[in-house]
Parts: sequence; structure tokens; C-alpha cells
Amino acid sequence: MHPFFKQTLHLLDTELERIEKAVNRLPEEMIWRKLRGSTNSIGNLILHLAGNEYQNMVSGIGRKPFIRERSAEFLAEGGHTAAGLLEWLKEVREQTRSELQGLTAEDFEREVHICYPPDSGIDSYSRPLMELVYHTTAHYSYHTGQIVYMAKLLQEGEERLLQWNH
Repeated sequence: MHPFFKQTLHLLDTELERIEKAVNRLPEEMIWRKLRGSTNSIGNLILHLAGNEYQNMVSGIGRKPFIRERSAEFLAEGGHTAAGLLEWLKEVREQTRSELQGLTAEDFEREVHICYPPDSGIDSYSRPLMELVYHTTAHYSYHTGQIVYMAKLLQEGEERLLQWNH
């Protein structure tokens, strides 16, 4: 495997470990708790990360079927356990690993097409493979930080959250 893709997987795996550690410290009922009405829950962010990684790394780079329903990631208010969410992230990661293992330096400039369904309201686009890999990794890190921070706030307890919300 090319060193760039090996490093990408290392970074993504490190972030996945941070998410898993944060989620495993919380009671199950806190996974879908929103800190404020307009924010996303940890569950929403995990669904979003899995969807984004699948869209870009598996569907886009690997040319697998596009199965993502982006709006559903943010509308969900339960329906998945913490263990189930983490398992989904790990399954997507293994598919990503499989796709990246087959890439070479010649693939660096390949154009990747991300095609949303016409009724999704989101425009399809193309990016160079390297840019898409970089963007996906940065996006994953950004939301990992949110998840870890939210988990810490949720661990502080209900009283602290109520004070923060007012």
C-alpha cells in the first residue's frame, strides 16, 4: 500500500478509537441526547461520519453503489445502540481499507465523481482523488473532536448541562 494511504488509514483509525473511547464512557441513553435543540447528538454525528466515509471512500473511490441518505443522518433520534453505531463505523472503515489498499501513486490524480440522487437537493461533484481523501480525513477529525467534547459535557451530568443551556 502506498505510504500516503497507509498514513490516511492510521489517522482515521486513531480517530475511530477516540470516538469509541468517548462513546463507551457514556450511558446508552446519552448517545442520542442533544446538548441544545438545534445541535446534533453523538448518534447523529456517528451516522454522518459513516455516511460521509462510505460516500467518499467506498462509493466514490471504490465505485460501489451510492446508498447514503444524508438527511436521515441528522433526523435520526434513536433506533441504533451505541454498539451498533460503532460497529457500522468499523464496517465502513474495513471497506475503506479495502479500497485504499488497491490504490497506487498513479491513482493520485484520478478524478472521483460523487453523484447524489437528483431528488436529494444536493449537487453532484467531482474532485481529484487526493483532495477527496484529504477532505474526508479532515472532516472525520473535525467531527471526532465534536463527539469527544460532547461526551465530556454529557459526562459532567445533567445539572451542569442545564446551567449551560440557560
